[in-house]
Amino acid sequence: MDVKKIDRNFETSFEAPSDVEWFSVREEPFKTYGMFYSESEGLYRRMPKDVADATNPGVAFLSLHSAGGRVRFATDSPYVIVRAVEVFEEPFSHMAICGKHGFTLIGNNRFCGTYMPQYRHFVEGEKSGSIVFDGMKTPWLDTEAAPYEMELYFPLYCIVKEVYVGLKKGCKLTEPKPYKHEKPVLFYGSSITQGGCASKPGDDYVARLGRMLDTDFINLGFSGSARAEDVMIDYLSSLDPSVFVMDYDHNAPDAQHLEKTHHKLYKAFRSAHPSTPIIMMTMPTIEGYEAKPWNTDRYKTILASFDKARASGDENVYLVDCYGCFGKLHNGEWGTVDDCHPDSLGFLRMAEAVYPVLSKLLKSDN
Repeated sequence: MDVKKIDRNFETSFEAPSDVEWFSVREEPFKTYGMFYSESEGLYRRMPKDVADATNPGVAFLSLHSAGGRVRFATDSPYVIVRAVEVFEEPFSHMAICGKHGFTLIGNNRFCGTYMPQYRHFVEGEKSGSIVFDGMKTPWLDTEAAPYEMELYFPLYCIVKEVYVGLKKGCKLTEPKPYKHEKPVLFYGSSITQGGCASKPGDDYVARLGRMLDTDFINLGFSGSARAEDVMIDYLSSLDPSVFVMDYDHNAPDAQHLEKTHHKLYKAFRSAHPSTPIIMMTMPTIEGYEAKPWNTDRYKTILASFDKARASGDENVYLVDCYGCFGKLHNGEWGTVDDCHPDSLGFLRMAEAVYPVLSKLLKSDN
């Protein structure tokens, strides 16, 4: 028996209304953040191809994943349809398809729903090389507040080729309001920074902080591949963020690698940006993991890097200790799917750990 016939809330397919008008999100008045469209490749990416390719094979591939990518617009349409074309990749066993391949719609800072492929789209995609799917959400927002400020979060772990938005014909489509903090916060880190294993886009701690503080952001999280190579250090230092967050502890192969690169990255970025705040983060974990022998040296290395920066007279560098921030492994308090990656609860707790420092640096009153 098909559960969708028992409970219609499990049905994700739909038939597009006859009055729909389609728009490419690559055109005005849509605004793209956290990524750019590569015309030569016909897809979205998070950093220039030449830099990514020169860093390591993992970054070369993962820079094509649209983690942290957003499209913003304003409309008074009673529905929002999204049609997406993605490069085929198999789903993960430990991460929801919605988080890996789906899109999340936020309207007036309120959750409006998610768009995600069905099983048949993967079957078809394995043959064609592309996953093509669509869906419709009714924002159910206060009509007196129209036009609504819409934000569409892109998938965390897949390559997006094209996205189209369908709105009711004749409705308004205008530019969105700018972020309160238009200069983006830059995050560099591991798979956790990229968003693994959030249940949906926008649940990762980077995106949560973006909404909590109404700030633009750049997500340069790369699963297993954030190792602070010289080419990456140069690229990070070439950017101009409002705040730089160093969160790559998890991907340093060992404490010795961390010792060789962590303070080096700090010094290079500080040299390029004498007054930009820098946040150093320790590895986010379940409570008690800071005492595990293989973590102790890494932990001490980051503390030493921070102390050295402060001892040099830098009062604009900050430490956020994330050891234990996921919660405990008992009494329903765990915030992880595999003892390593956070679930959406773990990501909320990460955001709550970083928020006090970041909100002060952005001078936010949210």
